[in-house]
Amino acid sequence: MPTNVRLLFRGSADTTPAGQLTTNDDAILVGSEIDTAFYSSLSYTIRVATNGVTWTIFGADVASYADEVVVQAAAPVAVGAVGSYSIALAVFRHYRIKIKSTVGGNHGTATIVGHCKV
Repeated sequence: MPTNVRLLFRGSADTTPAGQLTTNDDAILVGSEIDTAFYSSLSYTIRVATNGVTWTIFGADVASYADEVVVQAAAPVAVGAVGSYSIALAVFRHYRIKIKSTVGGNHGTATIVGHCKV
């Protein structure tokens, strides 16, 4: 089942990357990357439509994410539930999400929205 991603940025266009399946291991959610260079706060919201999804949020100072660290530990989100993450002062320049199936082999569908503001 595809994972739909929608990122909202104040002062720039919305983006809806192609769908992506969850896997049994952490996988980068393509399109969830946010560069907070011109923003001070960041929030992500996830809504799960089918099967459970576990999401983890990472922050990094370099665009390659070579120095990434976990800013929100792996958190399961049940079917029909909503999860969120927000930070008033983004301490890293780059953020992204990795997702995986909460129960191995049961791939989930979720919608994720990212929002930055000055």
